[in-house]
Amino acid sequence: MLSKTLKNTAERLLKPAAVFIGKFGIKPNHITVIGLLLTFLAAWFIYNKEIYFAFLIGLIASLFDGADGLVARATGTSTKRGGYLDAVLDRYADCLAFGALILGGWMEPIKGIDFISGEMWAIAALAGAFQTSYARAAAERLGISQEGIGIIERPERLFILGMGLLIGELIDNVEIIITLVVAVLAILGNLTVIQRMLHFWGEAKDD
Repeated sequence: MLSKTLKNTAERLLKPAAVFIGKFGIKPNHITVIGLLLTFLAAWFIYNKEIYFAFLIGLIASLFDGADGLVARATGTSTKRGGYLDAVLDRYADCLAFGALILGGWMEPIKGIDFISGEMWAIAALAGAFQTSYARAAAERLGISQEGIGIIERPERLFILGMGLLIGELIDNVEIIITLVVAVLAILGNLTVIQRMLHFWGEAKDD
């Protein structure tokens, strides 16, 4: 929902820079792969509890995540292969981020609902992330656009996760803050899936 507005604004402001990058022979697929490598590095810092480095590298990775498509459109080099590569590597990036939180021991039960473990929240958030993407892909494969449908998409998810890590580190209470943030992402992500399913259901015309 918010992603569409942010995407349009960013594209308008950064198009000259994207054209400049393209002149150096840097391909969108190169940017996509570098973005994944940066995400791996950020996840490694999360795993090792080095939050400031994780936040900084994660921020740069997010810029690369949006830059590949921007460069492709600005230079007229959009391809089906590039779109496919971006979609597949984005899912690996999601796994790296939530996997680092689980394996790094960041997740704790939330007071009052401690029958749900922190790890369960992280798995639910990862499922929501995957299904948000798949719900759109499945609908659009059947001819129904879902652009802008849903309360949260990947850019918002990354922003909220990064800010949760940073705020938790600043107030010296990372585990509790990040678990709360991941729980919110789990709820919003799966609500987005439901929104997209309902949108598809209402738009689909069966013979």
